[in-house]
Amino acid sequence: MSLHAIDDIGDAIDATKSLLLPFAARTWLKLAVVVFFIGGGGGGFNGLQNAGNFGGQDQPTDGGAGQPVFDGGAPTTVDGLMSAISPEILVILGIALLLVLAFGLLSNFMEFVFIESLVSREVHIRRYLRENVGNAVRLFGFRLVVSLVSLLLVVGFLYTVFVTAFGGNLDNVTTTALFNILPAAIVFFVVFGVLQGLITGFTTVFVVPMMLTGDRGVVGSWKRLLGSMRRNVKQYLAYLAFSIVLGIGVGIISSIASVIATLLLAIPFVVLGAVAWFGLGGGHIALALVAVLVVLFALVLLLATTLIQVPLQAFLRYYAMLVLGDIDEPLDPIPEVRADIRPDESDGPVSESL
Repeated sequence: MSLHAIDDIGDAIDATKSLLLPFAARTWLKLAVVVFFIGGGGGGFNGLQNAGNFGGQDQPTDGGAGQPVFDGGAPTTVDGLMSAISPEILVILGIALLLVLAFGLLSNFMEFVFIESLVSREVHIRRYLRENVGNAVRLFGFRLVVSLVSLLLVVGFLYTVFVTAFGGNLDNVTTTALFNILPAAIVFFVVFGVLQGLITGFTTVFVVPMMLTGDRGVVGSWKRLLGSMRRNVKQYLAYLAFSIVLGIGVGIISSIASVIATLLLAIPFVVLGAVAWFGLGGGHIALALVAVLVVLFALVLLLATTLIQVPLQAFLRYYAMLVLGDIDEPLDPIPEVRADIRPDESDGPVSESL
């Protein structure tokens, strides 16, 4: 039995070419806007999943075994830490959270805009936004729940460790105690990271296309996907392995291309900045012109790096959808694209069960 994860790599490249070639600046620019918001597959909530770091550089540490890690008059209990947070900080955190949620909601809309653009090979941002309001809100709610549950699990684990291992007091956080709980922490975060990665990753690459083309909600799509995964374990594991390898490769290509773009774009801006500075003999006017050039350079570089992401992200999404359709034909989100890139294939993909 062949592995679709291997066979579909070349087809994903062909599908990407069918979308982006011949080159059309308007299409690329629209897709660049969409890709900017989806961030290559993120749901806009990754920042909510990071645990806080209480060990700042300004806090003196002894470093010896059995010595307190936290010292210097800072609050050492949970109640003390909470009471030390000022209302101003809470307001700032609230505003930041609202901005994250707003960006997250928009990114969920753009997920469906991107997938529908790949499916139809036409880019209509406003139309696809209007047509996918319900899908985007449901996806936003699902991702928000996953993010909150993830945050609660991490906070719950850290709080449990803080209370049980350190007695609820930062004075008891010693290097010896930290080393004692290190194995449990490693196991927890490895298992947590793998499970969360599978849920968020498969939601993005499989569930979103299923919601768009199968008229299902998030939960219904996940139920259908889990059934397919149970019947085709080997194929999905192969996809998982190869998608990681391809993701690393795409990251390397993106980094190299971004460095090259940065160097090429920097040359004219550096020249113009030098001419403005030395031509005007320094001063406030020259400084203002240089500042304008810096802002323009940042904007142009942002556009260039986002354009670099367009074919790379299109390739990864096409790859996932091709694998999905080859594993389970009724779930195929791109039958027309598949037919165009495989003109000699008389029959559709066959679902394989283990």
